[in-house]
Amino acid sequence: MSKSNYLPHGDKEKVTWLMTFNSAFAVVATVLGFTAAEIAAVNSDYLAAQYIYNMLETFKSELHERAMYKDLLFDGDAGVELGEIPVGPVFPAAPEPVKAGIYKRIAKVVQRIKNHPKYNDAIGKNLGIIGAEKVIDLNMAKPTISVKAVTPDSIIINFLKGTMEGVVVYSGSVLYMVPEEGATEVPGTVTEAEMVWEEVARLNHSPFIDTRINSSNKPEIRYYKMRYILNDELVGQESVIVNVVSNKFKAGSDLANKVK
Repeated sequence: MSKSNYLPHGDKEKVTWLMTFNSAFAVVATVLGFTAAEIAAVNSDYLAAQYIYNMLETFKSELHERAMYKDLLFDGDAGVELGEIPVGPVFPAAPEPVKAGIYKRIAKVVQRIKNHPKYNDAIGKNLGIIGAEKVIDLNMAKPTISVKAVTPDSIIINFLKGTMEGVVVYSGSVLYMVPEEGATEVPGTVTEAEMVWEEVARLNHSPFIDTRINSSNKPEIRYYKMRYILNDELVGQESVIVNVVSNKFKAGSDLANKVK
């Protein structure tokens, strides 16, 4: 089963993760081949990240308090004592500056850790560098499909396979008739309930390329939908339906049509 990224999304969560990683890294780094300078560099990155994040959060809090003070000062009940006017916050001494791209550097450190022969899952869990397993609801899984290109020779349909084994491609078609001027519906359009579907392919990789010839020497509307396969079994729900006009005729049919 695939795993999600070990690094959280929010800034607060990232700094908390980096704190845990930094502490655990200092314990095992030497065993994994890192030098004292490299260990110190990771610690410097953590201190810088923590400092600037805490500073930003302090400013946010202080801004809110000063806005409240301003509102009371400008529009509060006359005569109410507000106390002393707030002054700027006092911060501890800043750590040594580091270069941009803290989490990009840490990602390289993590990859180096995982490539080391002494690395194992226990170390990974302690460092927080093993992502959680992705849980997929097979009952709700649905392929995402789209028309990539339509040419005289083929129709190309893209799909996202994700972690599934592949997809089954279903297709149906009806004759296409040019709509009359002012018509609100395209002649030949049918509902899904009316469509006769047939399985036309099973694929492990995108895209699906349809090179089938039209059933007659006239344009036809091709409809497509897909469903996931896992362990050779159909799972999940059918995709949305896409449709295109196919103009792939038998060789010589254009000439025969013109003669008629």
